[in-house]
Amino acid sequence: MEKMKILNKKILKRTMTKNEKLLFILLGIVVLLWATFRFIITPQYLKLEALTDEKIKYEENVSQMNEILRREDRIEKEWEDLFREKTILSNKYFSKIDQPQVIYLLNDLLDNEDLNVLDISFSKPKEEFIDGLNVNTMDVYIPYRANYEGLVNTIKAITLSPKKLLIRDLIMDKNEGEILSGNISLRIYGMDGIDEEYNELSHIATISNSEKANPFLPFDHYSSSEEENISTESSEDGVELDDGIEGNLVEEKYNREILEDFENGSFSFLPSNQYVEGSTYKSLYSKSNKYSIRFEYNILALEDENRAYMDLSNRNITIKYPPTTIGLWVYSYGYSPITLGLRMKGQVGEKIDIELSKGISWLGWNYIEASPPADLSLYPLDLDKVYIELEYNRNDWGVLLFDRIEANYPGGNSIMNESFTFYIVEKDDTLDKISMKFYGTTNKKNIIMKFNELNSDKDIREGKVLAIPK
Repeated sequence: MEKMKILNKKILKRTMTKNEKLLFILLGIVVLLWATFRFIITPQYLKLEALTDEKIKYEENVSQMNEILRREDRIEKEWEDLFREKTILSNKYFSKIDQPQVIYLLNDLLDNEDLNVLDISFSKPKEEFIDGLNVNTMDVYIPYRANYEGLVNTIKAITLSPKKLLIRDLIMDKNEGEILSGNISLRIYGMDGIDEEYNELSHIATISNSEKANPFLPFDHYSSSEEENISTESSEDGVELDDGIEGNLVEEKYNREILEDFENGSFSFLPSNQYVEGSTYKSLYSKSNKYSIRFEYNILALEDENRAYMDLSNRNITIKYPPTTIGLWVYSYGYSPITLGLRMKGQVGEKIDIELSKGISWLGWNYIEASPPADLSLYPLDLDKVYIELEYNRNDWGVLLFDRIEANYPGGNSIMNESFTFYIVEKDDTLDKISMKFYGTTNKKNIIMKFNELNSDKDIREGKVLAIPK
């Protein structure tokens, strides 16, 4: 027992040899390296691989986006071409079978001195199954008396019609002399339910050169062009009269300021209650420039206020002093009892409605306008919304196009034919900065200096109001 104790003491007192120390150190290094790879390097490597894969995906996405951006103009052009092609094809058919529109077209096609239409009768609309589609159709029966040339010319006019008309039957009997009598049977196809976009839309272009009065031009101030062109006045001996105004022979009655042309930005549809539905879209049918706004509405008038609004509040359209009139170009596809107007908003939130038209009584483009409040104390006013309103207990739906809201000011009242906006100088402003802000260049600061009697940046201070020529 005593020997064992002595042996244990010797073992405990024994020191490690050099080789043992070396092996122990190597073991520690191996354990440290393993731990480093296991808990540090391997997770970092896996994370790096994941990030690399993610980077590759992002680079692919960026590459695709760049490719789309490079093709943006071409895509937009292709879309416009397709839209235009679709429009052309759609316009060859009646969007909705409607007797008044058919009569309007036939009024032009049958305008022939050598053909006497005895009657026009219509069948009830029905469905016809064509290539897997149920298409609405209606038959038109036209008994006539005509000479041979008059009948041939009428048939040619029908085949050249801007709307597709199918001649189902043509009956000819000799009546007396060179006069024929018989019946022309036409079939009309409508796009109801096939193309929802054009369900309420039907534009009919006439093809006749007849002097016959157009029954669909009942309103005053009708203009078929973007703006009335002022004709050249001539004296009796043919000498042109010149009043000294370059480009115009008659001085314009108004100085027009375009408040909104609908070319950029988005415009929201706002209903006044749950029974008002609709939407707004950009349209290529425009009065000027590229776009107008297509305004679709469906109103069931069961509430105190039955309105559909197009929101303009985000456009920051401010009217600083009273114009003589304010107006809007409106394209109508049909008559309607709705009231159309503009809503203005004052500085403390007061609402002012300007009624432009009580009822839609025209087809095509028409400029409608009204006089806003003349009380200068109400201004400045913000143009807040365009609205349509329907009287209580009525129902109406349809499509309108809106383009170019204009404020018309008395002609000849502006200083040196200039118009101005006002700017309040901010901290650290300079004439160069202000010129850049309004004109995109520093080269026009002299104009600002001229109209504000300034000599240098020392003459402007924070809070000073400047008149900036537009």
